[in-house]
Amino acid sequence: MLRIHFTARDLSRVRVVRLGPLALAQLAAPAMAARDDDHLYGRWRAEARARLTPRAVDTASWLFPYREMQVDLITLAGAEATDEEAAENLLALPQPQLNAELGLARLRGRRPPPWLRQLAAGDHEARRDLVLALRELRHAALAGADGRIGGLVDVEQAEFGRVLLAEGVGAALGRLHPLVRWDPPVLEIPSHGDGDVTLAGGDLLLAPSAFCWPAPHLYVSLDQRTRVLVYPAVRDLRQAAQLWGDPSGPPRAALAALLGRTRAAVLEAVAAGPVSTTVLARRANVSAPSASQHATALRAANLIMSQRSGTSMLHSVTPLGRSMLDGVTVGHDLPLLR
Repeated sequence: MLRIHFTARDLSRVRVVRLGPLALAQLAAPAMAARDDDHLYGRWRAEARARLTPRAVDTASWLFPYREMQVDLITLAGAEATDEEAAENLLALPQPQLNAELGLARLRGRRPPPWLRQLAAGDHEARRDLVLALRELRHAALAGADGRIGGLVDVEQAEFGRVLLAEGVGAALGRLHPLVRWDPPVLEIPSHGDGDVTLAGGDLLLAPSAFCWPAPHLYVSLDQRTRVLVYPAVRDLRQAAQLWGDPSGPPRAALAALLGRTRAAVLEAVAAGPVSTTVLARRANVSAPSASQHATALRAANLIMSQRSGTSMLHSVTPLGRSMLDGVTVGHDLPLLR
C-alpha cells in the first residue's frame, strides 16, 4: 500500500488535469502491447497495433513494456504539456535526468539497441527520434478515438469539481476510485510495495486516463516536487462499451470486455443460482482450480459471496454483481479486478 500524506495546504493545491498527448502515448503503449485478447481494450488494440511504425514498436517495448517497470517520461515531459511543449521539454532535458530514467530500460537483461545507447550518450538526433516515436505512438493510439477519450476525461473533471464544490476536497478524494481510500489526512493507493509519500508543499495532479487499468499509478518527478496520480477513467459497463467496443452491443458483451470472457462466464454461472465450486466449474466449462481462482477474484470485488456448507463452498451473486450482469450503471462503486 502506498500512502500519500497531506497538509491543509497540500489539499488546497490538488487538481484534476488532462494529460498531454505525449503522456497519453506512454500510457497507451503497454495497453497496445497487452497479450490478453479478452482485455478491456479489445478491438481498439488490434486497430492501434496496425498503425504502429517499427520505430514506435521498438521504443514502446524498451521504455514502456507491458507489466514491467516503465521509464517515466510523464513527469519529465510534463503531464499537462501540449505536443510542442512536451517535445521542447524532452529536447532540453539535462542528460543526467534522462539517464536516471533510462537506467530502468538498460537493466532488463537484454543488450540495449543502438538508439537507446545513443540516447543515453547524449546524442541529440536520438532525442529527436524519441520525440517522433512518441508522436507515432500517440497517433496509433488516438486515431479515431481522441474525441471519445477527451469526452471521458471532461466528465471526470466535471464530477471531481462538482463534489469538490459541494462537499469539499476530502469527499472528492474519497470518491476518486474504488481502489483508492481516503483516511484523512492520508490517501491510500494499492501498490506492489509499501511506502509513504509526503507532499510537503509539492503538487499532486490527478489524471484520469482511459489507458490506465486496472489500478491507479503514481508517477513522481525526480526532484520530488510533482506527483501525478493516474487513475482509470472508465466507470461502468456501458461507458466501456462506448469507448472501446460496439456502443450498441449488449451489456453482457461489455461485461466480457471488462472482466474477460472466462471471468464473466463464471459470474453468470454463479448468478444462475447458489452453486458449489465443482458445479461452478462444470457450468462455466473451466477446471475446478480455475473456477476457485475466478471465484476468489469476484468475491474480493464484491460481485459474489461465498459461504461454507459442509465440505463445500457455495457461491451466490451479490446485488452489485447482479447489477453488472444486467448492464446497470454502477458508477463509483465499480469493482476493478486484477
